[in-house]
Amino acid sequence: MAAIITGLITALVGVGPAHAASSPLLDAQELRSDVSALTSDYIDRYQDRLTHKQERALTRTAREARREMTTLVRSIKKAERRATSAAWKAAYRQHQRAAAMVDGRFDEVRAALESELTFVERLSAFSDYASSMRAFQSLGVALARRAAN
Repeated sequence: MAAIITGLITALVGVGPAHAASSPLLDAQELRSDVSALTSDYIDRYQDRLTHKQERALTRTAREARREMTTLVRSIKKAERRATSAAWKAAYRQHQRAAAMVDGRFDEVRAALESELTFVERLSAFSDYASSMRAFQSLGVALARRAAN
């Protein structure tokens, strides 16, 4: 299950070379899509190993992650429209809230699901998580730069 959570967080945060998009908005939209796709994949892949309680918790976490990412996308859209430092600061703050939610949820889900995954699955999930976190951090850096101008 840790792999599921790691993957979920990874998706939330974003993964892979596709995240070399040209703007914070495109990056955030791509991250949001990755979250949904990766979460669905993990739920489908490991559903048979989860208790109903674990499955509900994972589904709830996925829903919260999508909601946070949608709010982040909206904040960035607003910042791009307004093109002010204050709007970019608000987008950066939303990014920070999303990052905090991801970190907190990852720990909760990992603790609940880790015993359900094989060692290789846990490694794979951690790899997904680490890649996503790097992409998420890159988005934060881009937002911070815009907020500073």
